[in-house]
Amino acid sequence: MMKTTVRPKYDVSKFTNWKDEGVYPFLPTIEQTSNNYITITDKGKMLMFGSCDYLGLSQNEYVKERSIEAIREFGTNTLGAQIFCGYTKIHNALEKKLASMFNKSSSILFPSGMAANLGVLSVIATSEDVIINDRLNHISIFMGSHLSGAQLRSFPHNDLRKLESILKQSMDKRKRIIVVDGLFSADGDYAPLDKICELSKIYNTMIVVDEAHSFGVVGPNGLGVAEHFDVLDQIDVIVGTMSKAIGSVGGFAITKEEIAEEIRHYAPSYTSSRGSVPAVAAASLASLEFIEQHGKKLRERLWNNTEYLINTLREEGFNILDTCSPIVPVIIGDEDKTVKVANWLMENGLFVATMIPPAVPVNQGRLRIGVTSSHTIEECRRAVKLLKEVRNIYEF
Repeated sequence: MMKTTVRPKYDVSKFTNWKDEGVYPFLPTIEQTSNNYITITDKGKMLMFGSCDYLGLSQNEYVKERSIEAIREFGTNTLGAQIFCGYTKIHNALEKKLASMFNKSSSILFPSGMAANLGVLSVIATSEDVIINDRLNHISIFMGSHLSGAQLRSFPHNDLRKLESILKQSMDKRKRIIVVDGLFSADGDYAPLDKICELSKIYNTMIVVDEAHSFGVVGPNGLGVAEHFDVLDQIDVIVGTMSKAIGSVGGFAITKEEIAEEIRHYAPSYTSSRGSVPAVAAASLASLEFIEQHGKKLRERLWNNTEYLINTLREEGFNILDTCSPIVPVIIGDEDKTVKVANWLMENGLFVATMIPPAVPVNQGRLRIGVTSSHTIEECRRAVKLLKEVRNIYEF
């Protein structure tokens, strides 16, 4: 009998090779976190510039104490899935706080931002509808779109002409739903929500915006890119997460009550999953309260650091795309070179996020620098200095 060999779905040999070479930069084991520094097993202490903790709140003492208090009051877990077993008064207060901040009638908590996108999109669309995605949307948006059973279309990144063409072709659909990231997580630029809302009015669409990386950071009150463009009242569903600027974990969706009720009772990632544990919900609520009091000052520091780093890197000739945010991509290109550059930086005391396909397009490997309000200008200068040194070595 002939023996057949089934080719693996994914080729992991490159990861094995990088491990053998001692340059594998992924899944580091963090032994200690102290201010803007982390200590990694076998690598030592390094300056953290790979985080999405934009306001530095994961290390905030008030937030940590509130989280600890929640453990003392409610323990380390909830009683089961929220729809069946309920949630704590902390979760309830958090939902009310979010809805109030966005001046919307309802908010829904999910265990993660990914779960929120899966839940929202799988419920609000059917086979009679079309979901139209920016091609650089987060993978969870594409996953949720697929689960909905709707027709799926996509347009090149921020290409409004192509978006309008798709809308014209989709007038036979019951609903046309445009879905975009507010702030794109690998490129650092905004969706042009003012122009998208103009198209929405013409073609009678729904708009869903994932404000994961912009919530707490962008806009006069830190509510995201929709607030930045003054179109918050024109967005049908806002999805977000606590895992970036809020310094916690957990996703949310904010919308009108009619849509919220559908999601609460029919979204599998809500009905069949536990919510955030009390300590996490308490940390999220404490962060939002802290931001209400101190957010303006934190955002000012963040944007001063961001402006310095973006301007300096551009002056030094680095390819950082069209970023206008604390997400600063340094394009390397070849994924093998990207990995080796990231490893060199780690060995020399600087941690950045290493992004290669499929997280980014082929031949667009990059370092994703995450700027925070807790960084100092001197730390930003140090990061630039090391980037210049490694560029001289690896010539990118």
